[in-house]
Amino acid sequence: MEGIQGLRRQTVTSLQRTAPAEAKKTAAPARTDTFQSVLTREERAEQAARTPDLPNFSKMTDRQKLSALATLHDATDYSGMTDVEKYKLMNDRFEAAFPDLGAYESGLIGRDSAHYFGTGNMARPVTGTATFIQRERERQWNSQGLRDLSRLHREAYYPGMTDGEAAQAVARRYPGGNHAAQACTLQELKRCGLGDQEKIQETLTFMRARLVQFATKAKALKDPPILETGNATQEDMVYAMATGKPVHTGGGTDWGALKRRLDETGDDWDQKLADGCSQYVRSVIDSLVDEIIKGERQDPAGRAPEPSEAPENGGASAS
Repeated sequence: MEGIQGLRRQTVTSLQRTAPAEAKKTAAPARTDTFQSVLTREERAEQAARTPDLPNFSKMTDRQKLSALATLHDATDYSGMTDVEKYKLMNDRFEAAFPDLGAYESGLIGRDSAHYFGTGNMARPVTGTATFIQRERERQWNSQGLRDLSRLHREAYYPGMTDGEAAQAVARRYPGGNHAAQACTLQELKRCGLGDQEKIQETLTFMRARLVQFATKAKALKDPPILETGNATQEDMVYAMATGKPVHTGGGTDWGALKRRLDETGDDWDQKLADGCSQYVRSVIDSLVDEIIKGERQDPAGRAPEPSEAPENGGASAS
């Protein structure tokens, strides 16, 4: 295969050979039929042929997913792709493997815990899924020299949108009402630099603290909200309560047994409290989006002034 450059030459020759003599007299073709769009479709077709297919992640453990993602990346030819296209391909794969990727990134689920063991009650941190995900993502980004990831993410998923339009698109992207979907929404706003970043982080921490409270049977919210256990049971419970889905760790969790454990801790896993938490988080998300739209109306450009921008009169600001 000659590659992208060879494809460019073949496409040019083909178009020149088939163009009718009177083409110059006719109106310009529709945008989707322009030379550049034809070339782009051809390039993307070639790129797709060089991109390995996704495996069936649903039958894999977390470690197997990460191994498969690493193999996919190393087997992919990224030549001819823009940084935005590279980033999107990598991110799409991770989201396919971990549908609740934003919940892992935000620390809601899969966060490293302090595990206690032995008669001396010694503690040591145990590396969790979230850390392994982040390490592999950074390896892939660095291998292609990707920088300014917030900008790449915004251009990959919300191209040409104002802040208000992007915020509304983020809210539509994760329509689920469970804790994991809400965490994904907040993390997406955070990644795109949209909204009150301090409020976003505060809300994510509160959500994590509430789930840890349920899992550990604590009387009050913990700060910092970490799990302290010698096994993965509590982390499984946090995942189950966040997603409402079966948990797969190691060889797979016995969902029936986990459901029984949740039932046994009914005093802690209070559905009214859980619903109240979800309603609160939803109100925060709605408020964040509304504030972004409101700010956009005040600034039609859809962005806040850069900190380095000088006053229009060129003078010093008033003290």
